[in-house]
Amino acid sequence: MSRPMTRTLAAWAAAFLALTGTPGARAAEPDLAAMSKAELTAFTQALPKGGELHNHLSGSVFPETFIAWAIEDGLCVDAEALALRPPCEPQGDLKPAADLARDETLRSALIDSLSTRRPGFAGRSGHDQFFGAFSRFGATKPTRAAAMLAELMDELALQNTFYLELMVTPQGAQTRALGARVGWKGDFAAQKAALEAAGVEALADAAVADTDALEAAARSLLDCTGPAPRPGCQVTVRYLVQTTRTAPPEQLFAQLQMGAALVGKDPRWVGLQMVAPESHPISLADYSLHMRMVGFLTEQGRKVPVALHAGELSLPTAPVRDMRFHIAEAVRIAGARRIGHGVDLPYETNAEALAAEMAARGVLVEVNLTSNAVILEVSGADHPYAWLRARGVPVSLSTDDAGILRIDLSHEYARAASEGARFDDLRTSARNAIAFSFLAGEGLWTDPGAYRRPARACAGQIGRETPRPGPCADLVARSDKAREQWRHERLLAVFLASRERPSRASR
Repeated sequence: MSRPMTRTLAAWAAAFLALTGTPGARAAEPDLAAMSKAELTAFTQALPKGGELHNHLSGSVFPETFIAWAIEDGLCVDAEALALRPPCEPQGDLKPAADLARDETLRSALIDSLSTRRPGFAGRSGHDQFFGAFSRFGATKPTRAAAMLAELMDELALQNTFYLELMVTPQGAQTRALGARVGWKGDFAAQKAALEAAGVEALADAAVADTDALEAAARSLLDCTGPAPRPGCQVTVRYLVQTTRTAPPEQLFAQLQMGAALVGKDPRWVGLQMVAPESHPISLADYSLHMRMVGFLTEQGRKVPVALHAGELSLPTAPVRDMRFHIAEAVRIAGARRIGHGVDLPYETNAEALAAEMAARGVLVEVNLTSNAVILEVSGADHPYAWLRARGVPVSLSTDDAGILRIDLSHEYARAASEGARFDDLRTSARNAIAFSFLAGEGLWTDPGAYRRPARACAGQIGRETPRPGPCADLVARSDKAREQWRHERLLAVFLASRERPSRASR
């Protein structure tokens, strides 16, 4: 292992030790059921959580931050619609955002409008309030994207979480416009050729340049090369190409094709995603077509990794007939290696067989407990999280849109525990967030999901500060995935050992 890498790992451990204490002998596993709510909150905040696999950039920002930016950027507020608007001439319901600094009633109502903190706000369902919030803060300047990223990185680091796969829409308007100009050919091969001829590769090149600028600006805000770098500088970020399932076929196909090209050009972009309400009429009507598109362009996930929102449906949001096949087609036709939400899996035709297939193939479900409670009205014992675990389907907790939902990743871990998850379930979720990520390279475990068999090169070493010189150090040095896993396992070992120290002193 190189000296810079050794120093970096030592710095991570030192920073964590400053918060949690000194590692000692192997500790007994914590009994989450015996913890008070306050204890559980403190425990999950400090717990190393591995990574965050299901996160939308703009949805991660809390309304208070959008309001502060609106004031700085001179935006307006529509006091009737309770939405941010571009700079305007104040008149009628349009007021300068600066008024929010002194009008607490309007400010509070706007926070309600940009989040789901008040159930039934404006007579809307949780589903409609959630998805409508994006348009109500959409006037935020595009230049704030770097600040969004920097804030998210910092927030994750403060929760001892150092890997992020972030959903972003690269060159979105340009790619959809290109698809519209090309039009729909009705044949995938012809569509792909027409888009290549129209210059879709150039949009992928532009997206690479945009990513360079975004990351440079975010790291500047975090002072990553300065004298006092923020904790977020330690977070490794990879990106998923976010495409729009409610767009016309020619536009969605263009986004998917450009995304596949981008993943091939830039290792920071690691896979494809598809967003917008799965219950939207277009999403439902074109669902099977969309799965075939993804399967064609990615060779069923063999050429480009695929993670798809699928099964984000419930009885309040969709007919049962549409809950019978979405996850099966995402896995079997599109080649998805991860499923976002997966809430309706028990409704799928031959659900037990599908769950067994996903367990055997290692298809992970990204579980978003609060999001599912708010949007789908599925929570507690009605949620399939425990059912999936019992069937060996790999799962990992994530936030979806932490700012709109007013949560953080630690909250989701605490919620899972309050609903029956044991410590081992949380530990496995954290490990899964790296093992089932789309990071390049071999992992530290030969049995991801179970974590009983370490890679032979690193047997007996996982949890150490640094790997011994030789095969294990070589693996960690050459593999992005192994490197992130090594960092997580070290922090986890320190965390568990630190919890044993005070209990010994009290005996």
